[in-house]
Amino acid sequence: MKTASKLISSLTGLFFLVVGVLAYGVYFDMESVILYARVMAILLVFFIYFLSSFRKNKRYLISLLFSLLSILFLFLKSDIGVLAATLFFLIFIVLITQIVIKNTNKISFIPVILGFLPFLSILFYLIFLTYSSLGLNYVPSIINALIISFLGGLAVSNFVLEEDNMKNIWLLISTLLFILLIFVFMIEKYYLSVQVFKPIRTISFFGGHYLFMRYLLLCEYQTIIALPFETTEESVSK
Repeated sequence: MKTASKLISSLTGLFFLVVGVLAYGVYFDMESVILYARVMAILLVFFIYFLSSFRKNKRYLISLLFSLLSILFLFLKSDIGVLAATLFFLIFIVLITQIVIKNTNKISFIPVILGFLPFLSILFYLIFLTYSSLGLNYVPSIINALIISFLGGLAVSNFVLEEDNMKNIWLLISTLLFILLIFVFMIEKYYLSVQVFKPIRTISFFGGHYLFMRYLLLCEYQTIIALPFETTEESVSK
């Protein structure tokens, strides 16, 4: 157990180091570093979760695959590459939204809608600003805005209504980082390109990933604690 804990701590430290190197690399356009660091960072999230989790959530592991694919296709730097990356990221958002719904005790639609509308308004305004440049990405961008705004509303609702706020703090910050990622990406890609946006995107993307993983692990631990002892042992053995 101590060995696994040390390994997880080492991998976590390595993850933050890689993200730091990546943020530096994207700011100075170090192409030889960027792709490898991005792939390595996602793989580190995968291994940290896999080693930390009592219940390997298959949906989450699959979502990481789609997130990795979005990184790889975005690196193509073509319209088709951006479209594919957007679609893969959309699938990632759909999958983690399903995870959040499953781990939400009770969905109260009025708080969700109240949290949903501000995010949707911001993203729709951004789509309006970049409409002429979106091209094939127009419809995926709208769907992406709808789903991640719903996730944002759900995160706000959970934070306000649920008693255990530690996991919901991670969820809310994670969702805000993913929304910031989309916001900055669209501005940089279709409206105004500023070099400092690149490390902001990097930190938002991987910060969102790391905090969502922490949220999911807390959900799993709390579920195990709430179960009878016999059921817990059976779940862990599986």
